[in-house]
Amino acid sequence: MTDVDDPSSPPASPLAILPAHVGVVVIGRNEGQHLLRGLGSIGAQAGAIAYADSDSADDSVALVREHFPAVAVVEMKATPGNPMSPARGRNEGYAALRQRLPAVRYVQFLDGDCELHSQWLSTAANYLDQHPEVGIVTGRLRERERNRNAFHRLADMEWDQPPGEVNAMGGIMMVRAEVWERVGGQNALLPAGEELELCWRVIDAGYKTMRLTDDMALHDIDMASFGQWWTRSVRTGHAFAQGYWVHRDGWHLRQVISMLAYGAMLPGVAVGGAPLSLGASLGLLAAYPRLWKKIEQHRRERGDDADDARLYATATVVGKIAGAMGVAKFLTKTLPRGQGGRRGQIGARRGVPPPGRGII
Repeated sequence: MTDVDDPSSPPASPLAILPAHVGVVVIGRNEGQHLLRGLGSIGAQAGAIAYADSDSADDSVALVREHFPAVAVVEMKATPGNPMSPARGRNEGYAALRQRLPAVRYVQFLDGDCELHSQWLSTAANYLDQHPEVGIVTGRLRERERNRNAFHRLADMEWDQPPGEVNAMGGIMMVRAEVWERVGGQNALLPAGEELELCWRVIDAGYKTMRLTDDMALHDIDMASFGQWWTRSVRTGHAFAQGYWVHRDGWHLRQVISMLAYGAMLPGVAVGGAPLSLGASLGLLAAYPRLWKKIEQHRRERGDDADDARLYATATVVGKIAGAMGVAKFLTKTLPRGQGGRRGQIGARRGVPPPGRGII
């Protein structure tokens, strides 16, 4: 048996795990042709597939029913106290899959804009079968058109994370069914960051979460404008703020403080204090190139080429401002509506995850 701390997976063996024990949950909203590519990539290793649709305005549901009639379709609608979220889609998709495939042991979660690698289901299911102490496993996610533009390059760098034992991962993952049910699925009240939160609860429950070196899926972020990237970065700040509100932990607090410091307080003091300080406060802005250089050097040490390292550093520094806006949105809009979540609900952190590296 392979050592659990070795991210090298066992050789894929399609016959080792029965299809009745492997299922796939796909989530999506307005994915259209992306969704058809994703469903078509799953293959015969899965005994059943469920698709949870978040009130698509396009023909996604009709396309699935026409081209993949065997797929169990869940059509979700937003209701008071039950908003749309990727976590809700995974929860409801899992429930539909469980009804369709009662003997399922391993569940692959897939976003509608992704395509599975042909060997991944066998690789991941075999790994979980041979490592009962592992609750979740993920692999290498790659951007479908990495060189399409700067935003696609940034996404691919975000997906490229070190293998081994981790405490965070993205939503493309295979989960042991008994573990999913034991921890209660994902926190549907979190609009983002729900994957990290799930990992922490799985770790709290006594399991490990692993990232393998094997190719898992292709992702298509389909991002073409700065506005799209900015909106995503604001959402990240909101997720960090909500994560701290739920967990009251040092890790989320550090992210929030960094965003507020670089994204709001530093520029506010530097510019706002310029008249009184006769411009001396503007020297505080030198913190930005220092931060940029620190990030750029770190990415170069990770193996990025010079162009990628500079791009990543620039996006991270600018993203602090967007993140601060996301924190402000959580404090001024989400919390007053009573949608922040509370400790003690699903999602309350009860332990400390081991050292690891996630994508967030």
